Amino acid sequence: MTRTNEIKMGDEPRPLVVSRTFPAPRELVFQAWSSANHLKRWFCPAGYSVPEAEVEFRVGGAFDICMRSPEGVDHWTRGRFVEISPHSRLVIDMNASGAEGPPLFRAYTIVTLSEQEGGTRLEVTQTYTLFKAAAAEMIGGAPQGWSQTLDRLELEVARIQKSYGASTS
Repeated sequence: MTRTNEIKMGDEPRPLVVSRTFPAPRELVFQAWSSANHLKRWFCPAGYSVPEAEVEFRVGGAFDICMRSPEGVDHWTRGRFVEISPHSRLVIDMNASGAEGPPLFRAYTIVTLSEQEGGTRLEVTQTYTLFKAAAAEMIGGAPQGWSQTLDRLELEVARIQKSYGASTS
């Protein structure tokens, strides 16, 4: 992506906005954000896994996710829930880092859920603060990463929906 080459230390990267409509009620899409067990199934791009997660679903609670690359490299996202408005909005302030060491960048993440014809519209807005130059490439790849992550979220929402026997309309 050309955006990767545009981001340099000292730059304020443009916010990223991604959205998707899920054929499910807001409550089920919201639920997929509420526990480590759910997030382990979907909060990573294609080819990655989530071997560890700690989620304390309350304001001030932990949002710590380890994403493992296909090569076995761990990438941590460690943060806190800033706001939780049931079934409509989440705000998570998180830092991304490697397996060890200081944070590479901050991702202030706002998730909004709204009723949409045919289901629930989810919108994720992330604003970034770079701490290390190496983070520019990661932020540049965020649109593709989020697209793949939302593909996985769609599967998790369908799994939750099936387990509750909920209808898709």
